[in-house]
Amino acid sequence: MIQAERILLQHALMDPLNERFVFLSDSCIPLYNFSYTYDYIMSTPNSFVDSFADTKEGRYNPKMDPIIPIQSWRKGSQWAVLNRKHADIVVKDEILFPMFQLHCKKKPLPEFWRDQYVPPDTSKIHNCIPDEHYVQTLLAHAGLEGEITRRTVTHTAWLILSSKERERKGWHPVTYKLADATPMLIQSIKDIDNINYETEHRREWCTNKEKPAPCFLFARKFTRPAALRLLNTSALGLYHDEISNV
Repeated sequence: MIQAERILLQHALMDPLNERFVFLSDSCIPLYNFSYTYDYIMSTPNSFVDSFADTKEGRYNPKMDPIIPIQSWRKGSQWAVLNRKHADIVVKDEILFPMFQLHCKKKPLPEFWRDQYVPPDTSKIHNCIPDEHYVQTLLAHAGLEGEITRRTVTHTAWLILSSKERERKGWHPVTYKLADATPMLIQSIKDIDNINYETEHRREWCTNKEKPAPCFLFARKFTRPAALRLLNTSALGLYHDEISNV
C-alpha cells in the first residue's frame, strides 16, 4: 500500500501546479461541494495527517531501532492530505521505507496459514499495518509535526468487535449500505467538531481560518448504491452553496 502511495505521489509531483495531494478510497464520498472543500484545504499551509503516539497495540517492531526509534513511532488514518513539501519527502525517503518493508507487515488471517507453522499463541505474532504508520512516522521522525494538522479530514466509523473477533480480523470500518444512506447520517458526520485521542490525552477541536469548523470533508465506507442514493436525493448538498463558517 505505501509503495502504491509513493508511486502515485511521484507521478502527481511531476505537475508543478499540483499543490495538495489527497488520498481517498473508492468508498469515499464528499460531504461538501468542491469550492468549500478546496477553500478548507488551501486555507492552511499545513498537511492534514491523522497522527498520534501508538502506545497500546504493540505494532512497533524493536528491530526498527535505531533507524526508527520508538519515540518517532506514530499511528493514524492513511487518508491524508499532503502539501507539496511533505509529498516530496515521502517520495524521496530511502531510510524509513526499507525498514517498513522489512519489519512492518500485516499478520495474515488464519485461513492463509494452511501451509505454515501456526504458533500456539497467535496473539504474540507481530502485526503491523504499514499504511497506518508510515507517513505519520516519517514526518514525526523528520521533526515536521509542527507543519501538520494532526487529524484526518475523512470520517470513518469503526465496528465494535469482541476481543476474539478483533484478534482474528483486526479493526474494521463500518460499511454504510443503501438503508443507512440518509440525510440524518450525513448531518451527524458534518456536526462533528472535535476528535479525542486517548493515547495522548488530547482533544483536537477542529478549526479552519482560526474559527470553529466541521472536522470532516469526506466520509467512508459507502457502497455504490448508498452513494448513488445520497447523490440522487441531494442529501450531500453538493450542488448548492454551502453555509461556510470557515
